Amino acid sequence: MKIKLLDGSFKEFDQALSVKEIASSIAISLGKSTVGAKVNGVFVSADFVVDKDVNLELVTTRSEYFDDYMNMTSALITGIAIAKLYKANLAETYYNADEKEFAITFEVEPRIGLEQLESIQAEVNNILKLETIKSSKMTMAQAEKEFAHNPYQLHLAQQANETFGYVPVYTLCDIKAVVIGGIITDIKVMKVIDIQQLTGSYWLNDSENVMLQRVHGMCGINQISLDEKKAMIEERRSRDHRLINKQLNIFGFDNLVGPGLPLWMPNGTIIKDEIKTYLKLKEWEYDYVHVTTPVIGSVDLYRTSGHWDHYGEDMFQPFSGGNGSEEQFVLRPMNCPHHIAVYKQEQHSYRELPIRIAEHAIQHRYESSGSLTGLERVRGMELTDSHIFVRPDQLATEFKQIYKLISEVLTTFNIEIDYLSFSLRDPQDKNKYFQDDKMWNDAEAALEAVLDELNLEYKKCVGEAAFYGPKLDIQIKTAQNHEITVSTIQLDFLLPRKFDVTYVDQNQEYQTPIMIHRGLIGTYERFIATLLEQTKGVLPLWLAPNQVEIIPIGNSENFDYAEQLRQIFKKEMIRSHIDLRDERLSYKIRDAQTHKVPFQLVIGNLETQNQTVTFRRYGSENQVTISQQQFIDIIKKEIASKQ
Repeated sequence: MKIKLLDGSFKEFDQALSVKEIASSIAISLGKSTVGAKVNGVFVSADFVVDKDVNLELVTTRSEYFDDYMNMTSALITGIAIAKLYKANLAETYYNADEKEFAITFEVEPRIGLEQLESIQAEVNNILKLETIKSSKMTMAQAEKEFAHNPYQLHLAQQANETFGYVPVYTLCDIKAVVIGGIITDIKVMKVIDIQQLTGSYWLNDSENVMLQRVHGMCGINQISLDEKKAMIEERRSRDHRLINKQLNIFGFDNLVGPGLPLWMPNGTIIKDEIKTYLKLKEWEYDYVHVTTPVIGSVDLYRTSGHWDHYGEDMFQPFSGGNGSEEQFVLRPMNCPHHIAVYKQEQHSYRELPIRIAEHAIQHRYESSGSLTGLERVRGMELTDSHIFVRPDQLATEFKQIYKLISEVLTTFNIEIDYLSFSLRDPQDKNKYFQDDKMWNDAEAALEAVLDELNLEYKKCVGEAAFYGPKLDIQIKTAQNHEITVSTIQLDFLLPRKFDVTYVDQNQEYQTPIMIHRGLIGTYERFIATLLEQTKGVLPLWLAPNQVEIIPIGNSENFDYAEQLRQIFKKEMIRSHIDLRDERLSYKIRDAQTHKVPFQLVIGNLETQNQTVTFRRYGSENQVTISQQQFIDIIKKEIASKQ
């Protein structure tokens, strides 16, 4: 048999061998570190026997897939412990790479409680002292007999048999389980498994099905690595914008209003308005003109654009214009058709182009309730949108200007970018993409040429383009390790044709412009979630909802002086608040720190007598006493710098 390895080389053998034996034939050290392999794209254990020509990618303790194997094995061991202790019907093993945790679902009566987790941990520790997990293959008929009592394992067996042509079964402590995924059969590799929590989940994530129990845990090659994982996850969770919101009171939701429809609280509205003012000034600097268009559109509008066919499932359902009306409308999910309508209100000359139409526009998309995640994924949003109409000879220059604008804005906010995605169509996908090879080839070549001129590093992502054209997406990672787009530039050769958009060229002939879709910072919802997570809620002074917390102590004159200061700050457009609560000074200072207020002023007798202020910055214990004007100058300079 001939084995093709990952590096493209071939190994030939005259007999069937296990994955580990093949690895050892290459190098003894490789055999020792091998825990499994991908055989023709399927994860298998190290004792899997290869008996025909295959593509083989070995998985070692240094492989990118090692964590997957460790966690799936930990889930299996935990499941075996639960089955051994409580005679549970095991269901499915999971590995959540974002949270670095594994899980096993199961059904047992009576249901176990949190107090049983200690016993499960003890049994897992006992199992870790054993040596091997036995792997085997079953036919579907064998699996039906073996797992006749367990509908969950039977379902997994059917799923595996349809995919692989056999059922992978693992035996430990005389208990058998079907696992679809890589398993480490040498238990000595497994060092530390930490059982953490007990939750519930519907079988197959379907609320019509039975609610199973789920035990979660984490694992490591040693205690140090496990502790590092825990610390990383804890740090990531501390940056979750939903957690930060509990301290800063920026947004809220109400199921009676509707899931996924954010309520911007006063603090959040201040942040949003400050960002909006800055963005509109930048757009004015780059010669954008702002428009206002309706939050609804006719169904025919989106049929013409193609959104109805390509994004219909993500739209809210259409509604009629009124009693007896045959008109059908929909909450707009995107703004490009409206901006095309703005452009078409009058005929344009080639001399007028580029025309840059901008709108910070409210739109709605129907996200499934299970996917809603704070401000990161909502149903109602405000997009920092623009559509630029250019001549072909202007495309490269305009694209560079848009990228420059986006770069300046993201730099102002100090946004940490993960990578740039050059999103291309998948030519094999005949449903998602408009079928015009020349249009696509021209558009992709034009965009790639500009990206190369800008010397940008990017990843080519086939199948990620919009249905109307290729795009450059600026990607970031959230605190939950989700990958999201913060800014985008998309080329569109299609919609101008669909809507018969034209300009008059120098020969007095009608030509079709190219349209560029530009998302400056994406939606305010997602961007502010990002900002909160990347700053841990410690916003720069210009964005802080409360810039100065005034804390008067002592007699009433000091409280009067505090109010005088508030009025002075108000005239200077400095946001401040007086803490009038009957609490200790240390408590008030600590509370201001918790709410991440940039400056705290303590007003006592000396400050009132001398008409001065004593301030401390967020995160500092140093106190400085200066005049009112000096303090105002410090504040205004820092606000202006946007640092």
